[in-house]
Amino acid sequence: MKSWLAAIALLAVGACASPIAAPPAEARESVSLPVGEWTQITAEPVMLGLERFTPTCSDAPGADPAYSFWVRRGTGDGLVIFFDGGGACWDDLTCSVPWLATGRSDDGFYKAEILPTDNPNRFGGIFVMNDERNPVRDWSFIYVPYCTGDVHLGSNSQTYTDVDSGEPFEIEHRGGDNFRAILQWARRNMATPERLLVTGSSAGAYGAIGHYIRIRDAYPNASAVLLGDAGQGVTTPNFYDLRNARWGYEPPRALRGVDTDSVARLAELYPNDRFAQFTTANDRTQAAFYALMGVDDACRAWREKMTRDLTARQAASNFRSYVGAGDAHTILRAPGFYTDASGGEPFLHWFAALVNGAGAENRACVDCLPPPSRCGF
Repeated sequence: MKSWLAAIALLAVGACASPIAAPPAEARESVSLPVGEWTQITAEPVMLGLERFTPTCSDAPGADPAYSFWVRRGTGDGLVIFFDGGGACWDDLTCSVPWLATGRSDDGFYKAEILPTDNPNRFGGIFVMNDERNPVRDWSFIYVPYCTGDVHLGSNSQTYTDVDSGEPFEIEHRGGDNFRAILQWARRNMATPERLLVTGSSAGAYGAIGHYIRIRDAYPNASAVLLGDAGQGVTTPNFYDLRNARWGYEPPRALRGVDTDSVARLAELYPNDRFAQFTTANDRTQAAFYALMGVDDACRAWREKMTRDLTARQAASNFRSYVGAGDAHTILRAPGFYTDASGGEPFLHWFAALVNGAGAENRACVDCLPPPSRCGF
């Protein structure tokens, strides 16, 4: 049993409301950001309306609660808002096994604090700014780290019971609060973009989807793209109600009742925006979380539901997908961003067409191979 849980935990993190009133024009770019360099910003509390939002990590036992984010000022007219991944937790079992810089540093169901590996200077893929092939190399970036177990959506303090000791402990599911503070900071300190890419990997894909309406309210005139990297939304029927209760997540009014396919609803709400998803055909990390939700034969079941859901989304004229071969998890920060062509076209070319509005098409591996008969977890 322990080896089964450890395998899932390693897969989980080893791979990877209301509109905000616009600040006055004179408040923009009030912080001097060096061009072409990453700057780490300590996230400060903000008042939005009558509510105070205080950024924090999970404050899990042994975790550092301090929260910060990174920004990079580019020379182009675009802005990338990237939500990072790192697992999730929603019950006593999953929340009892955090990934920490000390202690459990090689496994865990969710990343519970900011780690040294969160520094975007270490990343590949779209974060390689000196590669001329990178279509967003001269864009500005906001990198949103993840350490709250709630796929960037939460606004709640939730008590759990440690499965080993039986002791209660509290998790700050404050990912939603964190991003509200970041977005307010960005609107006061960064130029308004003409082009916008809202994206994220793994848990970050759900953060990008969940905050998309808020971001579009902040930047309504930008030409916008949403790309979810390895976050297909394959869950059990009762998971959304459970997670919303534990994380204190209240979906935007326009997404209530359609949580099972928020991407399709967003594509309908914003017909002039472009929406897209990437996944591999047999993503083991996504299948592992499906298993944690109590699904038997999770690799096969995940593949089947992913395929059905993706096919339905493709009915929207402004939605595109890329399905790569194999079982790897995420691509935007990985070497495969520049090398993978398993979908019948180099992923890099597909990504460039998507970002530039040059007519990206739905792509999928021809010989995807069937899911394994046994997942190994």
